[in-house]
Amino acid sequence: MTNQQENTSSWQTESLRFTGFSPPNTRFDPSAWWLNLVGSPPETETSRPKAGFHKQEGFLEGKVLTLQVKPDRIDWIFSPIVGPPEEPIETLPTLGSFEDVAKTFVELMFRWLDVSPIINRLAFGAVLVKPVADRKAGYIEIAKYLPALTLDADGSSDFFYQINRPRNSSSGISGLRINRLTKWSVILFQGFGVSFGKTEIQTVGYGSPASACRVEMDINTSPDFSSELPREKLPALLQELTDLSRELALKGDVP
Repeated sequence: MTNQQENTSSWQTESLRFTGFSPPNTRFDPSAWWLNLVGSPPETETSRPKAGFHKQEGFLEGKVLTLQVKPDRIDWIFSPIVGPPEEPIETLPTLGSFEDVAKTFVELMFRWLDVSPIINRLAFGAVLVKPVADRKAGYIEIAKYLPALTLDADGSSDFFYQINRPRNSSSGISGLRINRLTKWSVILFQGFGVSFGKTEIQTVGYGSPASACRVEMDINTSPDFSSELPREKLPALLQELTDLSRELALKGDVP
């Protein structure tokens, strides 16, 4: 295992998302995508043809996979299984280590690109968390990923930092820029459950609060590039977007 894998694997995955944007009025049929990729029918399916909305949801390797199609936008989302409302959630739901989960999800998305419609933008999203002992430990840890900032771990609270650091794409597509939008924070998670009374529903806390560093990433091709993305370049672009997310998980907010 490389040093990069060792470090990125310390981040746990809250969710992953892959998005394709199509030019207005692009016609395509998403009904067969799920079965072709997963190999079995989804658990649920919702379709509103007049609104151009289509949603399928099911399970893949013990995780929730969602396909959501809206006019001009297609989202694939990987998220944890959460039990029924009456079952308490005692720890922050995650999918597993970023390195392992991203590998499974990205391999699936490579296969989808073989059947995807015309695409003029791509985006890879990841929400990652790293458990820490408490708020102070979280501030000390997250400061390692934010070299441009100085954080006062003892005298600060409610920290939130958002920045976009665009780069030129390495895909060979002339004029294409990649946005690297990140949101950094330290969160406090409290386990909870739902209590159903005769006249009201109450949320009940469970266990001790837990702290974690959290980063939301949205790595996307710039909307300023309005041309159709060359189909033969889409796999390389997906790889570039995921590599940039790994770099952020490893090195933090660097130019």
